[in-house]
Amino acid sequence: MVKEGYKKTKYGLIPDSWDFLQLKDIAKVNMGSSPPSSTYNEDGDGLPFFQGNAEFGSLYPEENQWCTDPQKVADKDNILISVRAPVGDINIAPYKCCIGRGLAAIEGEETSNKFIYYYLKQFNPKLQSYSQGSTFSSINKKVLETFFVNYPPLPEQKKIASILSSVDKSIEKTDEVIEETKELKKGLMQELLTKGIGHSEFKEVNINGKTMSLPVNWDVKMLKNVTQINKNNISTSTPEDYEIEYIDISSINNIGKIKETTFYNYGNAPSRAKRLVNIDDVIVSTVRPYLKSFSIINEDKENLVCSTGFAVLTPKSNMETEYIYYFVWSNHFVNYMRRLMRGTSYPAVNKNDVANTFIPVPPLKEQKKIASILSSMDTKIKKEEEYKTKLERLKKGLMQKLLTGEIRVNTDMEV
Repeated sequence: MVKEGYKKTKYGLIPDSWDFLQLKDIAKVNMGSSPPSSTYNEDGDGLPFFQGNAEFGSLYPEENQWCTDPQKVADKDNILISVRAPVGDINIAPYKCCIGRGLAAIEGEETSNKFIYYYLKQFNPKLQSYSQGSTFSSINKKVLETFFVNYPPLPEQKKIASILSSVDKSIEKTDEVIEETKELKKGLMQELLTKGIGHSEFKEVNINGKTMSLPVNWDVKMLKNVTQINKNNISTSTPEDYEIEYIDISSINNIGKIKETTFYNYGNAPSRAKRLVNIDDVIVSTVRPYLKSFSIINEDKENLVCSTGFAVLTPKSNMETEYIYYFVWSNHFVNYMRRLMRGTSYPAVNKNDVANTFIPVPPLKEQKKIASILSSMDTKIKKEEEYKTKLERLKKGLMQKLLTGEIRVNTDMEV
């Protein structure tokens, strides 16, 4: 039974006051065409030239080519949609531009372009289902023009677009805060891990082939002298049904946090599930170390096991765990590991490469202060990323409900 005040369409229920129209009824579709390559340039001559989704950003494309003899042009605020694999990616034209055959431009007629933009993003999977070609999928003008759109009155379109735009702006601002904090942390790491806190006297030392200036009261030691490396491995006599919690390289996210683990009975565990880890251990990926799959073990679990693709560093009594963690996250350590990597398809370093790496060693009290400062930056980054995730969930829910009319908007309401 259809809900009162709603009607059924091929895409689901929409309000009675909304229309269900094909895109050609509410907008012009302008398929792109690639001009001769002799008219391309990177000097800024002519119109910015966008060929496909490779130039797309989160909202607007980024220019890196221009064209002096454009064949097809999109106007400012037109919707740009990828019509070749991957089909359906969407941006907005920030200004008048030339579009190649990988794109189409859509311009609403007495219709909010931003509303169409959000609608096409929400119904992108349905649009992709109409793509043709087994190897390189694509959609043509007819597919675009005959694609159906839930179509509210113009004031409601504008209000829906305004609400979603306000969430997008909040996401964008949060992204900026995250990136600014990451850059600040990067600079602080470089400063704190070499200059320390409040020093006036320094000495020049060579660390891992690089000359740097360190406080005179700091030591320089190999990691194997300040940590125990791969201290414990799981026993080969472990019962087959013993449950382990497994950390693989893919378990670690891009900010050094363990995002997920996998539970196995020992008998069914991956062959690389060998290294026992304990609270306050630092795990360092020896495979593609430039990806920084490094983390601290923050929980005390007796059955926690990591892959042999990690070196497990157990700090000795004069070392602060987080200080070691931030050192291995530093560009100095990562670049040194990159120089030592062997192999092309599976580039890696070994335990001895890590063990023989030199680390600046401040007094324990200063290690703790340095770690505390950098940890506070990580806390801020984590907080902002959690907030961004909440905003993205909010936007997803709003798009689903607003673009189908499940939730109606007050067009007089301020956003």
